[in-house]
Amino acid sequence: MIDYSARFRNGAGDIAANPLMVAGPVPGVDLRSVGLLLAPPVLSGEFVPVSFWEGVERLSPQPVTPKPSPLGLYAAFADAVREMTAHARGIGVMVSGGLDSLAVLLHACAVAEGRRVVAFTIDMSDDAGGGSVAEVKRLLSAFDLDVELVVLDPRRDRLQPDWSPVGPRLDGLPEVHAAAAARAESLGLDIILSGDGSDELLGTPRYATTAIARRHGLRGARQYLKDVGSTGPGRFGEAAAVGSRLVSRRLRAVGYWAENWPEWCDPVTPAVLAEPYRTYATEWSRRWVADEVAAHAARGWSWAEADAFDALFPYTVPPPVGRVAEESPFLHRSFLEAALAVPLADRYRPDLPSKYWRGKALVLDLLPPGATAKLSPRKQYYSGALARQAAVLDRDQPLLLTEVGLIDPDRLAGERDTGTLLYLAGIERWLRGAEQHGATLG
Repeated sequence: MIDYSARFRNGAGDIAANPLMVAGPVPGVDLRSVGLLLAPPVLSGEFVPVSFWEGVERLSPQPVTPKPSPLGLYAAFADAVREMTAHARGIGVMVSGGLDSLAVLLHACAVAEGRRVVAFTIDMSDDAGGGSVAEVKRLLSAFDLDVELVVLDPRRDRLQPDWSPVGPRLDGLPEVHAAAAARAESLGLDIILSGDGSDELLGTPRYATTAIARRHGLRGARQYLKDVGSTGPGRFGEAAAVGSRLVSRRLRAVGYWAENWPEWCDPVTPAVLAEPYRTYATEWSRRWVADEVAAHAARGWSWAEADAFDALFPYTVPPPVGRVAEESPFLHRSFLEAALAVPLADRYRPDLPSKYWRGKALVLDLLPPGATAKLSPRKQYYSGALARQAAVLDRDQPLLLTEVGLIDPDRLAGERDTGTLLYLAGIERWLRGAEQHGATLG
């Protein structure tokens, strides 16, 4: 399920996109629900499971049904970009130098028809010592793209993200994205596109040895095993997936979960979350895991099918950081339907010369013929840059997180996990915004 536009319902049955419209005259923040953002499946799963307002329920989104595109993924992607930008005076695209955002940029240029196209990139050093700006400039030149380039310096180009009653913005670098939105508005752009969701939707799943052998032969399966042998469950996990077909659906689902999500088999919420919120979040996590395992068992999926599903679902589109719309063609419903109808083995191409490319075969299909000659064969990673961003939470200043009793101050002082600190920074911003909008906290 993709939560494109959240809907909320109160006890009287009133439904609205804005939860404050159904929260009553004095809206109250439900701190137990806010604490669920630190529940293990949510903390690493990038989804928002509940409403954060007392007496208000967040409704479940509609499921996505696979539906093959008669003209193929390239046409489906082009249609998604065209539809998203149909009424935009100008188009912005967040680009990183990777394949996903490049595909978006190329299609945006193809449908622009004279409209302004601006590429936004964040100046960051990757984990190998390279830079995002140099790679983006190289790609713009290689593909002869006549677009404006706006380089954002994460040390200076920072604005407070707009507050949303739907919930906090929890992705990396939200202040920099807010600066991009403000710049886009000043340039007369009406939308910023991104490559969000591509890895989750189109990436090659784990445990696909059997499917790839059927599709690409034993040589293709050997290449796949070589690529995945040093990551995640590795070759042992692939062998276990093959054997899982011999057991019952229930045992298959339990075995898959134990192999793929060992940290979630008995999830425990980080100790930085204070009681009683930590116990509540841990109990919620365990119920969620039990429900997911039962759902996998009912579907009777292979481990590869389960992994492909879990990579994307559930997914919550983050609220905007400014007044310019933010969209990803990869998450457009019609493209989602088309992509989910593609056989999993087609996500992998053993004949490609780079491990990065082999696992991104469907994204390469979204690029024009001959594009690979202009591409870098390696993926850039920015974990170091994101770790430095975690310092945005100033633990030396008074925090609402601790004032309302949601976070243990002693545990917070020693917290080092980047993901947890990023979430805590987002929650702190959101609680302050809620208080400024007249809400009671807890």
